[in-house]
Amino acid sequence: MNRSELTTAIKKRKVGKKPPAAWIFLQRWAANPVTMGSVCPSGPGLQKLVRENLICGPDEVVVEFGGGTGALTKAILDGGIPDERVYTVEIDTKLAGYLRGIYPRVNVLHGDCRHIDRMLPPSLIGKVGTLLVGLPMVILPKRMQAEIVDAIFRVIPEGRRFLLFTYSFTSPLDMKALGLKGTRLGWTPVNFPPAYLWGYSRA
Repeated sequence: MNRSELTTAIKKRKVGKKPPAAWIFLQRWAANPVTMGSVCPSGPGLQKLVRENLICGPDEVVVEFGGGTGALTKAILDGGIPDERVYTVEIDTKLAGYLRGIYPRVNVLHGDCRHIDRMLPPSLIGKVGTLLVGLPMVILPKRMQAEIVDAIFRVIPEGRRFLLFTYSFTSPLDMKALGLKGTRLGWTPVNFPPAYLWGYSRA
């Protein structure tokens, strides 16, 4: 199914019960494929990888860039992080509304993640135990990548790494240009497409 056919199918779909997450994801992908990055939401394999790499101290929170339909938000919650200590940033208005509907106690922040230091309460600056990036960084302009990375390091503790998932086998970030060191933490072949989780810190 090409993008035109998908858009037509979306328009023809009857309005009724609340649509499943996969349908919402496809709908938003058809509207703006660049910001979505993939035609499918994240699967259980990637969710497991995320859970295994969460760090959140007793006075810390977890922040997610690109909440989408909440697949990785669920992974964070299933990892034992209380709803009220999870902050998910989503730039798409409809997806932000969808997230608020399915996770009413999670802090859904509608806006641009590059301004995360102004979106979080001041008391949480430096208290972000894990920051997970679910954005299609590999296709973003280098300037935007740098702005997102700079924003991350303004809110996580000194020396802490951030997590990024990607469908690229190699690093989606130019580590030398951005002053980073990175490690591929794992991958999941059962995800479609196969997904990789990276951890990055300052070089």
